[in-house]
Amino acid sequence: MSSREPGDQPKSRPARGFHRRRAIEIWAGFLLAAAVIGAGGFVAGIRSATDHGFQAGYATGEIAGVREGRLLQGTAGLPGPSATQAAAAYEKGYTAGANDAFTLPFDGGWQVGVPYVVVLERGPDGITYRFASREPMNPGVSYYRCGSRVCSAPAPH
Repeated sequence: MSSREPGDQPKSRPARGFHRRRAIEIWAGFLLAAAVIGAGGFVAGIRSATDHGFQAGYATGEIAGVREGRLLQGTAGLPGPSATQAAAAYEKGYTAGANDAFTLPFDGGWQVGVPYVVVLERGPDGITYRFASREPMNPGVSYYRCGSRVCSAPAPH
């Protein structure tokens, strides 16, 4: 005996393979969502890295451009060998001047990667600036301006 009443329609069953297709569609959706999220994170990471890299590259390019521009100003109009000699002398002088900027009036003693509190003053004989004072920054110390100097005190706890 059948449990169906006369006139009842048989219950439809999903077509063979329906569940498998549905599972594949769900997994494909998850994979697509993960790919989109991953790509968004990748793009965001590239953007922040690109911004930082752009700024660093721009600063380096600006320094190199100023240096080369000044070199060309100093050697413009000089004949071949004279221009080459003048350029070599300029490069030596430029490098020496850049190094002197960090040694005068101090006899070296700078540490790379250490932050400093620096006070500038007008330089003599056409030199724009010179260091009036410098002090490495130390943890646990507050720095503040007092007149034309920088003073320090233990940081409040």
